[in-house]
Amino acid sequence: MKGEPNKNQWKKYVDNDCFFHYKLPKSYQYTRNWNLSYLQWAKHNGLTRYAEPVQIHLYSEVLQKFKLAAQGKRKGKQPPEEFRARIKEFFDPLPLYHDPIESQHTDINEFPLNAITQRPMAMYHSWDSQNAWLRKIHAYNHLIMHKSVGKAGGFDDGDWVWIESPHGKVRCMCRFSEAVEPGAVWTWNAIGKSKGAWNLSNKANESNQGFLMNHLIAEDLPFSNKEQNGRHISNFDPVTGQAGWFDVRVKVYKCTKNEAKITLLQFNAQTPN
Repeated sequence: MKGEPNKNQWKKYVDNDCFFHYKLPKSYQYTRNWNLSYLQWAKHNGLTRYAEPVQIHLYSEVLQKFKLAAQGKRKGKQPPEEFRARIKEFFDPLPLYHDPIESQHTDINEFPLNAITQRPMAMYHSWDSQNAWLRKIHAYNHLIMHKSVGKAGGFDDGDWVWIESPHGKVRCMCRFSEAVEPGAVWTWNAIGKSKGAWNLSNKANESNQGFLMNHLIAEDLPFSNKEQNGRHISNFDPVTGQAGWFDVRVKVYKCTKNEAKITLLQFNAQTPN
């Protein structure tokens, strides 16, 4: 919400434990995508740009206009030639499902698991490691998976494992959970650190036990052979532009005894990247 500058802002933070609570009038609380009173209030307070109904379209005329342009059936600005096939395929005015673009370029038999990153409730991003109190609670992360993944790979809860994608691999500790879908693994994002980062001790948990899944995710992907003869494209959802952070496929296997004992300082020295 927007408003006039408040010279007592810091005091307000303290008085309200950093929370602000505003109770909407009863008549504003329902059907807010069409509620004129709410929409006018939201525009006045900077939550929306327009006091207009928010329609949920089953048929998207916006996507259809992009598709027609890519087909050469609409006047005006045209999409670049190298993206036209992609727009024709994915900018459909009706809902459709398709495998992530990265999966279409990956051998899913070799890399059978989907890998995703999440945020623990207390830690939004890497800067939270600068909170000394929070580091005592969340100093490093695990790779969370269903126990069936460990059984198939011959490793136990708490073992050191490799997680590998077509783009790289990292070493981490695993944790089993019945709450994880057997075909997926996940971890908290942005906790692992390189040794010496942020003036942390070389013995810091973040660099000795934590890890980053970032190293497994490609920034760009190759086109298939039928497209542009090897050109690359940013690894993003073709419609929204959202980076493909949840599209990477991986495999997980147990570290050897020597790999489980090696420190990350030694590991980093042996790894070109």
